[in-house]
Amino acid sequence: MAISRRLLIGRIGGIGALGAVLAACGGDAAPAAAPTAAAKAEPTKAPAAAPTAAPQPTAAPTAAAKPVTITFWHTQTGGNQAALDAIVDAFNKSNPQKITVKAETIPGSYTGVYQKAMAAIQAGQTPDVAVGYESMAVEYMKAKAIVALDDYALKGPSALSADDLKDIFPIYIESNKYPMFQNKMLTFPFTKSLAVQYWNEDFLKAAGITKNGQKGQIMSFDEFKKATTALTKKGADGKASVYGAHVKIDTSYIDAFIFANGGEVLDKEQAKVTFNQDAGVQIFEMWAEMVKNGEAYDNNKDSAYQNDFGVGKVAGFHDTTTGRPWVRKALTADGKEPEKYKWSVGMIPQKDPNKPISVLFGGNVVVFDNKDKAQPAAGWEWVKFFTNKDNSAVFPIKTGYMPLRKSAAENPEVKANWEKDPQGKQAFDLSEFVRAEPQIPAWQDIRTILADALTATITGKMAAKAALDDAATKANKLIEEKK
Repeated sequence: MAISRRLLIGRIGGIGALGAVLAACGGDAAPAAAPTAAAKAEPTKAPAAAPTAAPQPTAAPTAAAKPVTITFWHTQTGGNQAALDAIVDAFNKSNPQKITVKAETIPGSYTGVYQKAMAAIQAGQTPDVAVGYESMAVEYMKAKAIVALDDYALKGPSALSADDLKDIFPIYIESNKYPMFQNKMLTFPFTKSLAVQYWNEDFLKAAGITKNGQKGQIMSFDEFKKATTALTKKGADGKASVYGAHVKIDTSYIDAFIFANGGEVLDKEQAKVTFNQDAGVQIFEMWAEMVKNGEAYDNNKDSAYQNDFGVGKVAGFHDTTTGRPWVRKALTADGKEPEKYKWSVGMIPQKDPNKPISVLFGGNVVVFDNKDKAQPAAGWEWVKFFTNKDNSAVFPIKTGYMPLRKSAAENPEVKANWEKDPQGKQAFDLSEFVRAEPQIPAWQDIRTILADALTATITGKMAAKAALDDAATKANKLIEEKK
């Protein structure tokens, strides 16, 4: 299970850049009561050019048959950690296999988990379960350090039932399968969120705009551009007192808008990027024009746009669904006042509003292939419990994440929570209209390249096509190097 020190150092060497990327990801921000949240996720369904054989468990997996203790590395803190700890405690007290989960918060968010896990793989002392992104799971699988969950989740004594599989939104299953490893399920969803559009409903109404991105009210890109212009308010000096839109410098949202515009970011073979084709160029040109005309801005420091939305400085912005508590906090002076105005969550603009699509992102869990086969089996028992019908409904309403199951809509606690958080229901209603991002190893570095291209475009340093072509050249080189 060990990998060479040279290979390990090479993989960890890019962690500094990885950390910077993850810190900028759409879902990293979370409310004060729930300090951590999902960032990006990364799957595609296209087959890889050169599939790699997936390592198989050395023995047929069975449910844990003896008392066993497993370690679970995660990133949750604050209110999120309290919600998670309550589920851990319930599992430890109730599971018939007498499994004990020891949950450990790892400093440094997902980057910290990845660093520690890679070092643990080298030392032969891995945890039993850990959170991670798709690109991290690829590295763990290359090191033959994790198990394919097909043998636990889809067959065997503790497999998900047919009803479970029907209940879980299909994207949450499909996005955890890996084409480069014979489409094996290497991860399972843990904390998920969607890329959506937030709107000040009072501003929309005043401008005579009737569409807000909810079902049946999804804007086309032409309608979105007109709305942005109509919502922008400028003073005598020509400067905006209210911006119609905000541009988030984050690759997850670049991907989302390219998908929404009918484009792709990778070719079918996952061998070359395609974000520099017309769909991507049009999105970059749209944002650059909005910024140039003073109708949009790109202040992304400390999620300032959420506070700006709270005080009415920006009429709409795209962000993660886990941003809802932050927005409510900004609108209520941290809960001390009533909400200043009505607001909503809806689908981002679309090339074809009848076929909407956005991006799914967030953390997953992996189960490590420890020598004692009781450990992976016990790890799966914990994952299965955490994502069961009740827990996968209640944990999200306490943290801002998305429910994994359709049946959440019928859960009494969820329905009661949606009375206080109608935007949570609006977000949930979009769950069927998302797809995931690429999971190729090079994508983590490509994210930085693509975000830099957007910055160069909206600041006027480069034309959209030139910036994207330059990014594509760099990205394709990385893909070739990391095959």
